[in-house]
Amino acid sequence: MVDQVFALLGWIAAFGVVIGGVVALIARFVSRDSTKYDMIFLWNNRYTLEELELDEPV
Repeated sequence: MVDQVFALLGWIAAFGVVIGGVVALIARFVSRDSTKYDMIFLWNNRYTLEELELDEPV
């Protein structure tokens, strides 16, 4: 019985890690894509990311 509980907790943790990774990747894609959209359509490429202070820290 205890083994089944630990197995279930392991599966729940693994599922949580996978879901968290997918959410993080989607959030990263959306933020980069929206920045690119802003630069092209809103600012018409008049400014650089550094001038707008949107550059990502290295």
